[in-house]
Amino acid sequence: MASFPTGNVHRRSRRKLGRGQYPVLPSVTAALTDDVTDVTIDFDQPVVVSGPIDLHLTRITPAVPALLTQVVVSTTQVLQTYASTVVGCDYAVGPEAPVKSHAGGGLGAASGTF
Repeated sequence: MASFPTGNVHRRSRRKLGRGQYPVLPSVTAALTDDVTDVTIDFDQPVVVSGPIDLHLTRITPAVPALLTQVVVSTTQVLQTYASTVVGCDYAVGPEAPVKSHAGGGLGAASGTF
C-alpha cells in the first residue's frame, strides 16, 4: 500500500518569486565627515569592506591628496587618512566601491563637499 492518500499528489513550490525575479537587496547609505587629513565614513548598517574605498576627490588647486591608510574601525565605520588636507575637495562615491551589506546589497551613490 502506498503511504500517500491518492496517487495524484500536487506539491506546491516553496519559491515565492517567479522565474527571472530576484529579491530586492537594500542599499547601504554612507555619511562622510572630514577632519583636515582624516575622513570618517559612517554607514547606516553593518557592512563588509573588501578593499580601499575610492572617494573620487576633485579640487581645482592644490592637487588632490593621496590616500595613505584605510582602517575599518567597526562594522559601521571606516577611517581614511590622506597625505594632505581634504578641506575644499568635492567627493563622489559610486556603487562600484568594495562595500556590501550582510544581506548582499551594495553602496548607494553619495557626493558632497568637505
